[in-house]
Order: sequence, then C-alpha cells, then structure tokens
Amino acid sequence: MVNVKATFGLALPLSAGYSAWDYNLNFERMREVVMACEDLGFDSVWAPDHVMLGRNLETLEAWTVLTALSQATETMRLGTLVACPAHRSPAMLAKIAASLDVVSNGRVELGIGAGWNGAEQLAYGLPWEEVPKARVERLVETVEIVRGLWTSDRFTFKGKYYSVTDAVCLPRPLQKPSPRIHIAGRGEQLVLRAVARYADGWNIDEVSPEDYAHKLDVIREHCRMVGRPYGEIEKSLETYLMITDRPEQEERIIEWMNWQTNSNPERIRQGKPPVKLTREQVKKEIIFGPIEEVTERLGQYIDVGVERFMVCFMDYPSLNTILPFAEQVVPSLA
Repeated sequence: MVNVKATFGLALPLSAGYSAWDYNLNFERMREVVMACEDLGFDSVWAPDHVMLGRNLETLEAWTVLTALSQATETMRLGTLVACPAHRSPAMLAKIAASLDVVSNGRVELGIGAGWNGAEQLAYGLPWEEVPKARVERLVETVEIVRGLWTSDRFTFKGKYYSVTDAVCLPRPLQKPSPRIHIAGRGEQLVLRAVARYADGWNIDEVSPEDYAHKLDVIREHCRMVGRPYGEIEKSLETYLMITDRPEQEERIIEWMNWQTNSNPERIRQGKPPVKLTREQVKKEIIFGPIEEVTERLGQYIDVGVERFMVCFMDYPSLNTILPFAEQVVPSLA
C-alpha cells in the first residue's frame, strides 16, 4: 500500500439506485467489490444506516451488511456512515458495535449523526424530533451512553431522552480504550461543538474545499473553547467520485444527482419544490472528470485538511473507476 497524506475507504451504496450505473442491490457483487478494494489497499468500508431509501425505498440494514463483510475481509476497518441514534436504543447500539468489534478482531469504527430522514423514522414508528437541537441532544446522549458502556464494568446514565441503569456490555470491544467514534454533520453551533467535545473524528459530505476549510476553523474554535486539542480529531470527507472524460457520462451523473435530490423522501415529506442542479453546482460538491482533474480536486481537499476520504464510486459496482483510482490517483497523492 502506498504511503499517502490521506487514507481512503469505500463508501457502499446500500440503497437501490445509489449508484448512477446500477440500480439493483446484489450482495454477492458487493462482497466481491469490497474484497477487491481490500486487495487494492483501501483501508476501510463504510455503510449508511437507513431503513427506507433509494428506488422503491429498497435498502439493506447497515450492521447486518458490515457483519457479513467482516467475514469476507481481513484488514479493512468496518464503519457506519452514519448510524442514526433513533434507529436503536443507545445501549443496543453499543452492544451491536461491541459484538462486531469482537467478531471482526477489533475493526469497528462508529460513525454517527443526528439523523435527517424523518420520513423513514415516522414510517417505522421510531422517535423523530422536528427541531434539530433535539436531534443533536439525542446524539450527544447516545455517544455518552455508548462510550460509557464500552469502558465501564457497569454504567448508569439518566438523560432527557435515554437512561440506562447498572448496564453491562460484555464482552467489551477488543479495541482499547474503545472503538473510535466519528460524529458527522455540518451544523456549526450544535453539531460541530459536539464534535469538539466528544468525537474522535469528524465527517461531512458534499461540500466544497472552501466550505470544508471554514468548518475546520469552526471546529478549531470550539476545541479552544472546551480545552480540547484540535489535532486529536480526525478530519474526513465522504464524497461521490467517478473518473470519466466522456460528456454523456457527465450528463448522466448530473441527471442522477437531480433524481437523488428530488426523490429524497424527507424532502418530499417537507413539501419542498423540485430543484434543477446545474453542472457547476454538482461539480462544486462532488468529484468527477478526467483522472487529472479528479487527482487535483482530491489534492485541494487534502491541502485544506482532509485526512481520510470515504469514497462512493458513482459507477459502482464496476471497477472502471476503482482500479485507476487505486493504481494511479492514490499513488500520485503520495
């Protein structure tokens, strides 16, 4: 594996239609792609946590997929990108992740956010808070309980939303003191403050290098306010990416991004009007184009502070981008 300034993981599309070239879900093909990526030097694989998303709202459950992939891989880290606090009680989330850490020989990373898809929460009868502050409060309580269960013989916590009493999480995770927790999100006053206080890592998606740099400045200030070393927090970016020099493929990517935006069930639930994203708007936030352009864009993110990329390849499950990305792009960033 080439020594580079950043590490690269594979972000899996677990919902039908979340590849611009293949609208189906095929776990066997998914497993083959993940194994190929491990051989190519990808350090991790990441699964989104949804229950109703994609074409026909067809999606696979994240922890089930990661558990299966733990037996098909040997070195790749296994993470959620990102877990929704309201999908499981914090104690059950801690138990599930601890069990997978044992089963995978210490490879779990917990990515978690405040949650955004009220449509699936309400459909499944799960807790949903319309006010973002309340969702962030649930997130913080979840992180406190999960870490407490991972690192204590017995743990008691009473919060506004969640409580545990004399709870035990054995066997504990193999990683000591615990698996790393990455908090994802962009809200500067609430989420990024929680990152500074509680997170081992921070993740965001679909943002320009300039906006990413601004968010880092906000995190740096929050760290100063809470007395936390800024350098303790790993900075990561989830991004869609595809290598192509064909105009018709670029047009397909733009059409796909428009479909994905306008078919978003939460957007529909809120009654938001359809949008028409331009090529310039799409290009600002995701990465596609000839190999030289893709390499340059990744370098821009590295220059502003990205340390890890979770890459969702838009032509998945083919290896048409994955192979040149691993064999040409990554070494050129060394």
